Amino acid sequence: MILVYLSVSFLSLYMVKNIDTATSEFHGLGVSGILPALLYAIFNTALPEEIFFRGFILKRIPSKFGFYAANLIQSVLFGLLHGTMFFSIAGMIKAMIIIVLTGAIAFCMGYVNEKKAGGSIIPSWCLHVLSNAFASFVALFSIL
Repeated sequence: MILVYLSVSFLSLYMVKNIDTATSEFHGLGVSGILPALLYAIFNTALPEEIFFRGFILKRIPSKFGFYAANLIQSVLFGLLHGTMFFSIAGMIKAMIIIVLTGAIAFCMGYVNEKKAGGSIIPSWCLHVLSNAFASFVALFSIL
């Protein structure tokens, strides 16, 4: 799953390589930017998003709609959050691809959290940190 997640991350980064993203502020900083980039990846993006999407939304909706519908709802919202900002700057097709890719990953993370990890958001937080750190390292070392 980690390899799939990193592959999706790389594909998403490649599609928006000439567009300002959340990690653009780290572009070209190299080793000096590692600590700020990691702190940003861990606490500024991954943790709040995991608390909101998998920790709040996914915990509240299943009582009304069941787990799979709730997981679908949180994953669609997660995908929309990550893709809609790119509609005007990357175009509809790239934005839709980002929505689908991030939404699919969110669905998998919701499933793992609830069905394999007893409801803990720690597995998805770790994957999310890994993805965000990967994106930061791509920017830090100007890989794309």
